Amino acid sequence: MFFNTYLSKFSPQGILGPTMLQPLLNELHTELEILPVPQVSEHQEVTFTLRDDISVNLRDLKPGISLSAQIAPCPTPRREELFVKLSKANYLGQLTGAARIGLSTDGKFLTLLAGMPYEMSYRSFREALEDFINFLLYWRSEIEQFERQQSVI
Repeated sequence: MFFNTYLSKFSPQGILGPTMLQPLLNELHTELEILPVPQVSEHQEVTFTLRDDISVNLRDLKPGISLSAQIAPCPTPRREELFVKLSKANYLGQLTGAARIGLSTDGKFLTLLAGMPYEMSYRSFREALEDFINFLLYWRSEIEQFERQQSVI
C-alpha cells in the first residue's frame, strides 16, 4: 500500500557495503525503477528519503538489520502524558508493529526503531519495510492529534 499510495520520491543518501542487505536493496530499486543503487561503505548503512518528509535509515547489524526514522519533534508541553501513551504503545509492540518508539540521543525527536532478521526473502523485506513506514505515518498522525488536543485545552 505505501509504495503505491505514498511513494513519490526515493533517493539514497547514504552508502552500503556488500552484505545481505545489498541484494535486497538492489531488488527494491529494480521494483521501484529507481536509481542509483547505494555504493559500498565501511559503516554498512544507508538512508532513504521517501517523499519529502520520510527518511528511513537501514543498518546492517551482522546479524540483523535495523530500521530507524524520526517520527516528529518531541513536544514539551504534557511530555509525561505523551510518554505514558507511548509506553503503552510499546508494550508488547501491539501498537507499533513490533517496533519501538523512543527518543533521539539529544532528546529532541521521537524515533521509531525496528529490527529485521538477517536472512530474509525480498518479499519479507519489502513487507517489513512497508509496515515500518505505515506505522511511522500512523504515529506522526497520532502525535499531531496529541499536539492539537493540548492547544485546545
